[in-house]
Amino acid sequence: MFMETSREQLEKMVVDVIENAGFEFVEMKLVRHGKHHAVRVFADRPGGITLDQCGVLSRTLERKFDEIDLFESAYTIEVSSPGLDRPLVTPADFRRKVGEKVRLQLKVPLDERHQIEGRLVSMRDNMLVVETAAGLTEVLIDQVERGKIVF
Repeated sequence: MFMETSREQLEKMVVDVIENAGFEFVEMKLVRHGKHHAVRVFADRPGGITLDQCGVLSRTLERKFDEIDLFESAYTIEVSSPGLDRPLVTPADFRRKVGEKVRLQLKVPLDERHQIEGRLVSMRDNMLVVETAAGLTEVLIDQVERGKIVF
């Protein structure tokens, strides 16, 4: 897929470009359709990211990829916002959403529950405190398989 660059090196390069431009790297997906490659990059910042900003990031990444002759064949770069239903993954994601209603899908059941839904009251160290209908529930971030905001 890549000439001399591993997926980890590519992601580090993408993260550097995104963060140096003042945005937060959310996720990168690599997609292949025959000989054509697509690099899908999700970036964000407080207040959101505009279409024009996505375009600037895309062109910056394209120049960087072309400098190192990254792909053997045709490729596209797609930079976009993760959207309103952005998954909550990192401690920073959860800290930003304190006070919001969340749904947590757990890796291992907690009190026989595979899912917890309620208002995220706080996030300290790696512990989430969620106010549910049954009261306060504490969950380690490592126990969360997927987290989402509930609208």
